[in-house]
Amino acid sequence: MLHRSHRWIGETDGRQGEVELRHLETLLAIAEEGSFTAAADVLATVQSNVSDQVRQLETELGASLLVRSRRGAEPTESGEVVLERARRIRREVEAMRTDLAMLQGLEVGASSFGIVGTASRWVVPQLVASLRERAPGIRLLVNEAASERLMSEVLAGELSQALVTEPVSDRRLVSETVFEEALVAVVPRDVQMPAPPVPLAAVASLGMVMPPRANPLRHEVEAAAAAQRVDLPIVVEVEGIRLVADLVAAGVGASVLPEMAVPGDLTVRVMPIAGMPPRRLAIVNARDAQLSFADRAVRETTLEVVAQRARPVAR
Repeated sequence: MLHRSHRWIGETDGRQGEVELRHLETLLAIAEEGSFTAAADVLATVQSNVSDQVRQLETELGASLLVRSRRGAEPTESGEVVLERARRIRREVEAMRTDLAMLQGLEVGASSFGIVGTASRWVVPQLVASLRERAPGIRLLVNEAASERLMSEVLAGELSQALVTEPVSDRRLVSETVFEEALVAVVPRDVQMPAPPVPLAAVASLGMVMPPRANPLRHEVEAAAAAQRVDLPIVVEVEGIRLVADLVAAGVGASVLPEMAVPGDLTVRVMPIAGMPPRRLAIVNARDAQLSFADRAVRETTLEVVAQRARPVAR
């Protein structure tokens, strides 16, 4: 929560304006709770005080920020702009407090980290274990999702950083390639296959168990197949790498998965594929966001975990 006595000084209509953090806190509460009344309850004040805060903020900024309706209060176009800035200010204030606490040796704070499902199986357990040793006061929020969603959440400020698959084309993101891994064939144990590296066509002939079309891994495999003029007959579409591997072990078909994502307890064969390019993963954060000490501790620990397990990236 923003501290109410601090002020943000800016120029408005040629005069010196003063926007206090409590003004922004009030606006955020209305947007998050949906009404002036609900915001007053959250802020432990009365509705008239909430209305006064909004009126003062609109006067200082010279713009209408909220529209009242039967459904509550909704931000105007100007209000959306101010809300986006207010959220960033709130995150910066919270990060500043965390940084000060860590400088004082308290090693407390929170960090949010996103990761694609193909890497979470081997990265997250070691990341959490390492953090508990080096910075036990850090509260870590981990979100597993597809790369596009993770990048959107980083840009929206919902995540501080994320480990995603390349390419990363949005220039609002800072991207650092951290490792690459092979995409390998995963086939039932008792199926006869050519000597490795196996042709992609031989893998496809078994019928493919693959993630849905929207999945980035599916895009990578289909692009490689198109480059080699290989048809990919999909027999089952399923979300979740573990379930894909389970279906292959059950003899349903074959698949192509990141090497390090293949569970080691299944009776399947894992084989290199001829002409299959590796996939690269990168850690991203918003270009205009400042990583807190807690975020940086998570980032450094992630890089250490990756360095222990993954092969270095060819530069």
